[in-house]
Formats: sequence, structure tokens, C-alpha cells
Amino acid sequence: MTISHAEIPGVMPAMAMNFLASRPAELRGLQPGSRIDFVISGGKATRIRPQASVFDGITDAIPVKKPAEALKLGDVVPNFSLLDHRGQRFELSSTRGQIVAVNFIYTRCPLPEVCPRLSAQFARLQKRFAGGGITLLSITLDPQYDTPPILDEYARRWRADGQTWRMLTGELESVAAVAARFGMVYWPEQGLLTHTSMTGVIDQQGRLRAIIEGSSYQAQQLGDLMDRIRETP
Repeated sequence: MTISHAEIPGVMPAMAMNFLASRPAELRGLQPGSRIDFVISGGKATRIRPQASVFDGITDAIPVKKPAEALKLGDVVPNFSLLDHRGQRFELSSTRGQIVAVNFIYTRCPLPEVCPRLSAQFARLQKRFAGGGITLLSITLDPQYDTPPILDEYARRWRADGQTWRMLTGELESVAAVAARFGMVYWPEQGLLTHTSMTGVIDQQGRLRAIIEGSSYQAQQLGDLMDRIRETP
């Protein structure tokens, strides 16, 4: 689980970080935005107790909205228009006929097991499918900071070629609308962005064929899934 916490005086500053649950069953019933208490024992979180959810109407809640416009598997993904890391206009409709994988990241993400891991998986997929008729899209959740020049530096860091793999940004409202279609939940807190992790796969006809939750998948798993979708349209 990813926890965004306030400063713990004398221990650590406010930050977002990952914790392993010693008893996964204690995570049942939690949702993005839940407020919890827990105890760290042996490097893992235990005695996880939900306190309240940002969806429960509590007065000091972080303003998080459920993605009411989330697509269902099989739905055609509506066209969207954003800017890539080279400052060029990108239209999702231009990828029709290809398999497309979409993830959501931001360049200032401090958690190595989240955005950097997602980017590392796409880097492996770019190498696997070089010239193979697929498109990889990484959309920033922090478009006010992640302008095309910032994303261009991030793209160079991960060796995104700008053809197979594009980093995308745009107006805050435009990015939020796209993220909602894929069921993303995210909000600013403690100077960072707390967010879920979703990777969507779109087929040659523009239909949403798969949603992979989390960032722990292997690039080979996603690549094999994309191959199967390509072979069984």
C-alpha cells in the first residue's frame, strides 16, 4: 500500500512511501483515500485499522472524486488530444490499427516502486517491440510542472524514442479527463501526488481490452498480453 503521511517529528518528514502489509486480509475494504492507523513491526505494516475515507463526507477530507466516467472493458476509448514531450500535438486516433498501452506517471514521483518502475517496464517493452506496430503512452498526472521540456528530459533519461513511446502532458482538465476514463484516482497531499497505478491496453479497433492495476507486473507479462490481443482481435 502507498501511504501519504504527515511529518513524524524526529523520525521522518512528510512524504509518500510504500509499505508491505504483514496480513494482506487487513487491506480488504480499503480504497484510495482511506485514512488508516497501523503499526510497523518487522518492517511491515500490521494492525491496519481504517479510520475514515475521503469518500465518507468527513469535513477535513482531501477532495478526491471517484472516476464516474471510467470505461468498461470493451468500450471504445474516446479520442483525446495532448502534447508529447517534443511539444507536438498527439491524437489517440492516430494509433488506430495498433496496440496501445497507457500508463500514468509524474516526473517528481519519489517512490522507486511506482512511477520509475512503470517507466522501466515501458522501456523494456519499447526495446521488445521496436518497429512492431505498438504505441506506448505515459501521461503525466502533474501537467502543471511536467511541461514538454521537463518531459523531454525525462524521456531522454528513459530513452523514449518519441515514436513507439511518447510522454504526454496538456491542460490540467484534459489530463484529468483522460485519467478518469482509465479509473485513475489521485490527489495532491503533503507536497506530492498520491495516486493509484493503472495500465490500460487498447486494441487495434480502439477498444479498451485490459486494465492492469498496480506497478508490480513484469514487462514480459504485459508484452505477452499485448501479443495475444494483437493475434486475437
